[in-house]
Amino acid sequence: MANFTKHVGTHKGTNTRLSVAFLQLPDDEDNALVVFSDSLPEKYHDDFMSALESKEGQSSAQLYEILSRKVFHNGNTMLDTLHKEGLMKKMPVEQIIMTPNSTTQISLVDLLEQMKNLGENTVAPAPAPSVQQNVAEQIDMAVQGDNKKIAQNLLVQAVMLEEEAERKRAEAIKFDPSLTDKAEKPAKKGRGRPAGTTAKAMAARAKATAE
Repeated sequence: MANFTKHVGTHKGTNTRLSVAFLQLPDDEDNALVVFSDSLPEKYHDDFMSALESKEGQSSAQLYEILSRKVFHNGNTMLDTLHKEGLMKKMPVEQIIMTPNSTTQISLVDLLEQMKNLGENTVAPAPAPSVQQNVAEQIDMAVQGDNKKIAQNLLVQAVMLEEEAERKRAEAIKFDPSLTDKAEKPAKKGRGRPAGTTAKAMAARAKATAE
């Protein structure tokens, strides 16, 4: 199975590789902010890619979240440095193709539409104040009044991550049924487990996949 890497893609016209820091700008949903990682100065490239590929980077709903916490070798915050040195570029979402692995391509427009459809009935909490402040400062935009848009994107991506996690649990059990108990997620307090996520259900699904 090909490795799955979030936040990476290519430019539709030139096929230049890039990393998407903001899937959509808070007050301009037709544009994203990207980093052309292959063109980063050598002093930044390795640190940037390490942050993106790290466990924290791959668990972040949007790349800017981890960039606002990670620092380059000189101790400066990545998001702040990329912004101040003009290394983040505004790009129309229609020009971006997401490439999470070598066999998968999906336009950012289609991905955002799928996320919108998945999250259309959800109620999104506001993001943490520290994240709001960092976004506003680093991309020189006021996000006041747009928090619901940002939060909805984050929440919907979280749903997609949970679905991916369920698939990986089922695959793990298929290869080693003894992992069934470990693969089971703890139920949320005060609510029942979603259908199909119990250890028994996952084991049955894994068995069916193997047959």
